[in-house]
Amino acid sequence: MFATLLTSAIALQSNAAPPSGAYTPVSSAHLFMSTGFMGPLMLLAGAVALFIAIRRWLELRAGRLAPAELERTLDAAVHAGQLDQGLERAVASHTLLGELVAAGLYLRKAGLDEMLANVERAATKESLRLGNRVANLARLGGVALLIGVLGTTTGLMNQLFVIAQLKAPVPGDFTRGFGESLASTALGLMVALFCFVAFFWFDSRLTQRVLAVREVAEEMMRDAAERTGSR
Repeated sequence: MFATLLTSAIALQSNAAPPSGAYTPVSSAHLFMSTGFMGPLMLLAGAVALFIAIRRWLELRAGRLAPAELERTLDAAVHAGQLDQGLERAVASHTLLGELVAAGLYLRKAGLDEMLANVERAATKESLRLGNRVANLARLGGVALLIGVLGTTTGLMNQLFVIAQLKAPVPGDFTRGFGESLASTALGLMVALFCFVAFFWFDSRLTQRVLAVREVAEEMMRDAAERTGSR
């Protein structure tokens, strides 16, 4: 895939064929070397993007946001009317479900409406917090794309300076240099594409998970209000 995209990015090099008329394929290694220090920088950006994507995938798992054992424990505490113990367990869990349940139980004496409103506020807060971490992928993608364009721009500038010094430049001198310069943008596009696809997928997944956990927390609040008579 890497070789195909980069070779397509320099398709104009076909005009730079040797005098014999035979086409010499351009290797991926040659294209990567033509990017200069931008190539290793792009590889580093890709590695960082992969690391962030793995971290977000682990963070947004259902078992991490709302562990089944925690849900059973909180549900049992609410059913038994042990709201103080349930609040302590929710706070100590450091999970999304725990944060939402704790937010509702903090206002258990204020009535169901206040409990549900505080759950909603906590859900919004956690969604923004987690969403900001997911957005790091999009930010990195934008930076990678700009770095790729910068590499292409500086490469084209250098090629133009070299061509200006030639006594009798031919079309192949232009197409060869321009094609190699475009390799930096092609590499930046690949890194940016991965970042943006991962961002949109994680953003959608985050929304679904937060809504699902919020529904569970709201159901617990209704149960708690019914058992304490604070409707």
